[in-house]
Amino acid sequence: MNLWETYEKVDKHLNEKLLTIPPYPSVSGKRVQELLASLENPDPAWGGLDGEILRMVKNPWQRAYQIEYRFKPTIIFNDFMKVIESATYDLMIGNYICSYLSLVPVVEAILRKWSNEKSNEIKSINKKGDFDRKIFEENPVKYLNEKNNELHTNIEFQKWISNQIKYFDFMIREVFYLSFNASQEGVKKEFNRNRTLHLLDNIEDVEVLRDNTTRIFLLLDIIAELYLSLDEELYNDNTFFADCEDNIDFNLRWKIYLKNAMESINMTDMTIINFAFLQQDKKHLSDEQKQKFIEQKEYQIQFIKSKNR
Repeated sequence: MNLWETYEKVDKHLNEKLLTIPPYPSVSGKRVQELLASLENPDPAWGGLDGEILRMVKNPWQRAYQIEYRFKPTIIFNDFMKVIESATYDLMIGNYICSYLSLVPVVEAILRKWSNEKSNEIKSINKKGDFDRKIFEENPVKYLNEKNNELHTNIEFQKWISNQIKYFDFMIREVFYLSFNASQEGVKKEFNRNRTLHLLDNIEDVEVLRDNTTRIFLLLDIIAELYLSLDEELYNDNTFFADCEDNIDFNLRWKIYLKNAMESINMTDMTIINFAFLQQDKKHLSDEQKQKFIEQKEYQIQFIKSKNR
């Protein structure tokens, strides 16, 4: 089995879970083989292949990289960076409700920006002059494929981008924007823009929320990758010449994300809220444990007061 056959086998399984191999420069042939091994010999303790992908997307270093070298250089993301910055922090502390609900409208806002920017190339405006999602769904994939086919210098890169286009097409056309009637069960019900915004559906299960938050970050990663691929110089500058070691903004984000992700393993305030109030049906905390946390917080409050005197 060659590299692309392996890639397609892994990706076919992931698509059933509304996931894909992330569009990260770190995804080498060796990494694809490792993902295949996770599919064929899954370790239940680590979530098998799905767990590997979810950890890749949520990785604090990767999220810092995506903001600095993918989202910021992508002009159509610029107006929404404050939301993305806040949602990424919430992801790291385990505040999945706020992270996910913040990002759902960001996807459509970014697509609107893209349609306006490329209005002469990507037809997405209806007769009233408004953004038309159905028209946009039909045209950007054709546009992206045409642009990708013009890249005659690197067949491997063309194939790489082609895979991202397929996922983008699948998610936008067959999943994210499905109507209520077309998304009544399974994962497509869980990850659905209409059910989320109009019904606040599927926000009760913390694990579903966690995975949906990861899915929406992955979708944004794909959109940014496709946008940057249209500009060879911009893509190269933010891929092959990305200076992570000396980039102070990248490193500040990374350390903040890493510190909060590590803390979330223990009993942070967000973890306590999760166990005490968001998962009451699972009875993670007894009243006695809650009382101990009240006493702990009171001690911490008094300590902060004493320092500020």
